[in-house]
Amino acid sequence: MRSFRTEAAGLVSVERSQFGLWEEDEFAEDGSWLELPLAAGTPGVTLTDGAVKVRSSIREHYAEVTLELTDRPVRPEGFSLLARVPYRSRTGRIDVWTLFSGPADVALEFELEGKPRDFTLSVFWARADDSDDRMSADLPRGVERFRFAFAPVAAE
Repeated sequence: MRSFRTEAAGLVSVERSQFGLWEEDEFAEDGSWLELPLAAGTPGVTLTDGAVKVRSSIREHYAEVTLELTDRPVRPEGFSLLARVPYRSRTGRIDVWTLFSGPADVALEFELEGKPRDFTLSVFWARADDSDDRMSADLPRGVERFRFAFAPVAAE
C-alpha cells in the first residue's frame, strides 16, 4: 500500500494564548471553535466535530503551525504528543483561525469522497530553541510549534 502525505504550514498569530482550527459549515448546529472552552493544561487542546481550540503556553506570539493529512502520523523529532483523539470532518476543509484577526493563511483540504469523514488527529507540540535549524530564521527562541496530523480511519 502506498503512503501519502500533504501539508500546509505557516505562522499563526496566537492571541490571548489561543488559536483554533475550524471547518466553517453553514449547516452545522454547533458553533465555531471560539465557543469551545480553553483546555485546562498548557499547552492543550479541546475539540468537537469540525473544530479544535488550542491553548498556547505563551500569551501573545506567532506560532509555527503545520496541518498534515497522512496515513502514518509520525512524531517529529523534538516534539511532544499533546493529544491523539478521534476527529470528524464536516466539510473537508480545515482553516486555522486567530482570536481577533480571523482566518490565518494556513488551510488544508481533504479529498473526501463522502462527508463527514472520520480521522485520528495527533497533535504535536514543541518549543523552538537556538539549535533548531528547521525553524524559520526570523522566529525568536522559545516560540511554539504545533503540528496537527490527520490520519483517515478506515471504514469497517
